[in-house]
Amino acid sequence: MLQATNIAKRYGSATALHPTTLHLEKGSFTVLLGPSGAGKSTLLRCLALLQPVSEGNILVRGIGMVDTAAKLRELRRKTGFIFQQHQLILRETALRNTLNGRIGFHSLFHGLLPASPLEVEKAYACLARVGIEEFALTPAGNLSGGQQQRVGIARALMQQPEIMLADEPVASLDPQRAYEVIELLHGICRERGICSVVSLHQVDLARKFADRIIALNAGRIVFDGSPDELTESVLTRLYATSPVEKSKPDTPPALSFRAAFAA
Repeated sequence: MLQATNIAKRYGSATALHPTTLHLEKGSFTVLLGPSGAGKSTLLRCLALLQPVSEGNILVRGIGMVDTAAKLRELRRKTGFIFQQHQLILRETALRNTLNGRIGFHSLFHGLLPASPLEVEKAYACLARVGIEEFALTPAGNLSGGQQQRVGIARALMQQPEIMLADEPVASLDPQRAYEVIELLHGICRERGICSVVSLHQVDLARKFADRIIALNAGRIVFDGSPDELTESVLTRLYATSPVEKSKPDTPPALSFRAAFAA
């Protein structure tokens, strides 16, 4: 589905992601693990080309090598991105935020027009799929953190994505809500055959839901295997300070949803 070949990201003399090659299959659910600053967020953003890579290339089924502005727009249309801080417009309703998932499919001035009845119907269906249809007309700022993240998932679903990338989507949720959101996301991606890559700090969730776990440290892949292969000795080598739950999520530069996905 997606092939990244020797992609790297540097900021001046600092290397955030060393040359990395990955092949991601259709319908696969991959989890990224690693300590804060390991390069998980950088890798996700490079896979979606939300920021330009310093070297390497991205090849996507149905697009080919993403090497032109037109192909980049097509990649963004195919890719749903779920942000750690939700990136919702809090004064707007859950429905309006979900409709924003179609931004990349329309012209700049389309946002000045009312959404079509068909798109409104699809947005309601996306909200129903994540279990919050009854909050469709509620301002996002009045929703709980878990409900806001469900709106973020619904917005991504509005794109009818073939690729789903999620950057610490449950970092701000309590363990029960975190489990529910990852279970929901996993189920949606499974039923729709979406190629998914999710960065997490919760090793138990990675072991429960991942088909494949990729661990990074200092911008390099240090483990790539099945959940069964993720032994305690691997985790000990991965995390310099042992208790995984004390790790803090990566904090990449803020990037708004509109800025990321406007065509």
